[in-house]
Amino acid sequence: MMKLLEQIALLARRWATYQRVRAELESYTERELNDMGMSRADITRISLEAASLVKPKAKTEDERRPALLRQRYATDL
Repeated sequence: MMKLLEQIALLARRWATYQRVRAELESYTERELNDMGMSRADITRISLEAASLVKPKAKTEDERRPALLRQRYATDL
């Protein structure tokens, strides 16, 4: 179940990145895009590439422990 939720969270972060990059690039004029070496036809590809670079969040040491160990250590404090 947690793996499914992690995958959904990753997809949501990738979708947000795609939307953010696409909106940014679409706000530029043709001249600005040409100055950066791209055209309007490149916007979708570049946005998808940016989204694919989003990696899963690394788990902290505490998150890697099984739930029983986390509970035991939490009560010891």
